[in-house]
Amino acid sequence: MPPSIGSDPARVADEPSNTIRRIGHIFYRQRQALSMALLAVSIIVARPLTSRPAIDRALEVLAFLLVLAGGTVRSWAMGYHVWRRRHGAEGNRSLITAGPYALVRNPLYLGTLLISAGVALMSGSIWVIVVYAVVFIGGYWAIIQWEESRLIRQFEDQYRGYFASVPRLVPAFRVWRQQEGTFSFDTMMRCMEPVKTAGFLVALVLMLYLKSRRPAP
Repeated sequence: MPPSIGSDPARVADEPSNTIRRIGHIFYRQRQALSMALLAVSIIVARPLTSRPAIDRALEVLAFLLVLAGGTVRSWAMGYHVWRRRHGAEGNRSLITAGPYALVRNPLYLGTLLISAGVALMSGSIWVIVVYAVVFIGGYWAIIQWEESRLIRQFEDQYRGYFASVPRLVPAFRVWRQQEGTFSFDTMMRCMEPVKTAGFLVALVLMLYLKSRRPAP
């Protein structure tokens, strides 16, 4: 059985199989298209999740909060992204461990998880919620396995120590002290993460409008 996607093993995980690496690479390349497809389906099927308006209002507020939180985490992490894309030989690249990377190893995917949960919740469809869960648990688990195997080969003992101390997705509120990396507001804006977050919020507003015109189950 694979470890939980948010698990925190005491040692560096074994090298994933070629199949897992292949699946992770495929999902990594298609993750944005898949995200947009799921968002489109969520908008199309949007309807109240329950027949109780008070509960639906609370779930809708939660959906907005999840998307805002996820967008904030992703924007924060993207401010360090220039370091991960720095040109030069493999041996000259730095492992970023500052900012959100000092709390979790995969803050971008944590942000994606929160945004996905908000969109799925706003859809009001149990099937959409299940599909999002399956895609994230299966697809993103494979992506993370693939990325971790690459980082271990690239940074070796430096990454092994970081891996052993910093959680994969769920913050343990222990801060990694050997931090490397600098936040850049310009980089964050070039990556357009705040704009993408605004787009998801607009999508939630549209879903809210469509739900108001559709009957409760």
